[in-house]
Amino acid sequence: MHRGHLAVTTPVLDEWALTDSDRVLDVGCGNGWAVRLMLERGAGAGIGVDLSPKMIDQAGSLGSGSFHVASGERLPLPDDHVSHVLSVESLYYYTDPVAALREWARVARPGARLAVVIELFAENRGSAVWADVLDVHAHLWGEAKWRQALTEAGWVAASRRILHPGPLKPEADFEPSKYWPTYGHYVDYREAGALALTGTLSG
Repeated sequence: MHRGHLAVTTPVLDEWALTDSDRVLDVGCGNGWAVRLMLERGAGAGIGVDLSPKMIDQAGSLGSGSFHVASGERLPLPDDHVSHVLSVESLYYYTDPVAALREWARVARPGARLAVVIELFAENRGSAVWADVLDVHAHLWGEAKWRQALTEAGWVAASRRILHPGPLKPEADFEPSKYWPTYGHYVDYREAGALALTGTLSG
């Protein structure tokens, strides 16, 4: 997960000048790679939550940070607790993404920053096929609908695309899979990029 998502997550983290007074939260943290990265970049404290006990065990064993088995829709945190909220490739899995975003706003301080990075969205035709092959339901929303979801949850929202660095894989080296059944799907995926949704909590 670290290797797969680092390239499209780093640009949003570059927009955050983290300091020792910041407490950061990664929702859907996996093995905690992004929490560790934000601590390395200067955050004073880091928290990660994930539904998988196995992932939380790994996160706790790999370095600093506080990690909890919890849903992103019900966080084990008090109000006004964190300065930054990050979510990478998980928000589209929630039953009610707007409710989740409201929960993240609850635990965030006034002026807190939010970054959501997703590659499964309607305008990315190369990834749209994933919604049919994933083992769980995923919301396939367009960029405008995702931005509206942030707004409804109380975030001052913006969005942009982030392209993966590096050249396209040549067609001769491409191997079809259930996620990219054709080379065209792969090319569309790379050209559309990841969707970065960013927000600031007013107040």
